Amino acid sequence: MEGVATRAAVGKATIYRRWPCKDDLLLAAIENLFEDFHVENTGDVRADLTAVARQAHVFLTQTKAGEVLPRMVGHVTMGTPLGRAYAEKIMGPRAEAARQVIQAAKDRGELRPDLDSRLAVASLVGSLIFLRITSTLPSAGDELADRLVGQLLDGMGARPVDEDR
Repeated sequence: MEGVATRAAVGKATIYRRWPCKDDLLLAAIENLFEDFHVENTGDVRADLTAVARQAHVFLTQTKAGEVLPRMVGHVTMGTPLGRAYAEKIMGPRAEAARQVIQAAKDRGELRPDLDSRLAVASLVGSLIFLRITSTLPSAGDELADRLVGQLLDGMGARPVDEDR
């Protein structure tokens, strides 16, 4: 709280009048962390999901909300007021946008009709979040979105052995 007061060039009492505790201040800050997230529906599931993955990558590596994610994981998991706010305001809209991309692809017949959209979103976005919280996302490379979507869409099964080899 002292650091916030110093950066705002006001006394601590001014900060405490508006936000009685650190969590109240953080909740207010989360309200201002929203970064626009929109994916255009191109009609090509691979292109659309790759766009989702690229935007998620940028979000996780180049925004304040993405920067604080590793510190928020425990709060989200425990369901604290701070974690619930982060999940609702930051994570929720992005997951919903990705789910809509998957649903549109299912509606077009590009994905199987029984595909669990929530699990598909978790597979895509969860991979990026895992890389972020393990500090390996920034070094994953520019082609990460293409590789990740390709692996998800193509599956991880072994390819048939070429008889001629």
